[in-house]
Amino acid sequence: MNRNPMRGWTKAGLVLLLGSVLTAGGVAAPAAAGGQDRGHHRGWDRDRGWDRDRGWDHHRGWDRGWDRDRDRGGEVDYVALGDSYASGFGGGPLLDACGRTAEGYPALLDALRRVDREADVTCAGATASSTPPGAPAGPVDLPEQIAALRADGSLNRGTDLVTVTIGGNDVQFGAVVQACIGPVLPETCAPAIASATAYAQTTLTAQLQESLRQIRELAPRAELVLVGYPYLFEAGTAGPLSPEAVALFSQGTDALNAVLAGQVQRGETFVDVTDEFAGHGVGSADPWIIALGSEFQLHPNATGYREGYLAAITADVHLGHGKGHCRGRR
Repeated sequence: MNRNPMRGWTKAGLVLLLGSVLTAGGVAAPAAAGGQDRGHHRGWDRDRGWDRDRGWDHHRGWDRGWDRDRDRGGEVDYVALGDSYASGFGGGPLLDACGRTAEGYPALLDALRRVDREADVTCAGATASSTPPGAPAGPVDLPEQIAALRADGSLNRGTDLVTVTIGGNDVQFGAVVQACIGPVLPETCAPAIASATAYAQTTLTAQLQESLRQIRELAPRAELVLVGYPYLFEAGTAGPLSPEAVALFSQGTDALNAVLAGQVQRGETFVDVTDEFAGHGVGSADPWIIALGSEFQLHPNATGYREGYLAAITADVHLGHGKGHCRGRR
């Protein structure tokens, strides 16, 4: 499968723009391994599946909601890996060639009291496997992100928290959107989603298992948090995709999220963000996903990263007493 259409875009036309659904375009320099500045559980339960009753109190605010569970603990050493949905692409001005922004959830978590982001190697365009062209011609993929952390020692036994969002580029969501676009459901839509789902359940799963094994080996005391993807289009609305295509596309998102959730082990957490983004997809009255035609199309805006990603993570990730004792969904 050719990943290049997911790498970049021009503003010359909709078809070309669709190629960048889950990635930033252009050339990405290697991700810097070091950080730029040095709730109760929901998540995935293997025995019960999705537990959507989080009890998140939005009136308390993110900082208070997070610190409520951590007041008796020490500073949390944090490392972030993943693609454009982790880097914050679309949230504001780009800070580097990897599409990181100050509104990406690694930066938002770092701004919380007691969270120390030791490293942020997220990079727009990243895939779970090493796929040419590598950096600097292309983005820094997950294996290279892990290698960089290994080389400089940023991911180690002292790491408390590791977040990963990856997989959207592997299943080529851009090509899937292109196959599903139209006022009525195209015949190409369902086969494209089926193909992407099969790839996620086989090839992507194997790639994730190896990368996550390496992360666990490097940081055995850390809570590993896999963060999923939102629904991009609002259910029941007509727009670039018909309501029928939107429903199928959301089913494909569910399948990808299920693959990510299926990788978590005891003491780890899968963060589902679909509840937070409900009512805020493309076509809604208050979209948190940037519409087609923008340089940052189909990525969260600043509100999406704060009200969606940050809210979900701080509701789900529960830290215990002191350094090295993070507690995830068991």
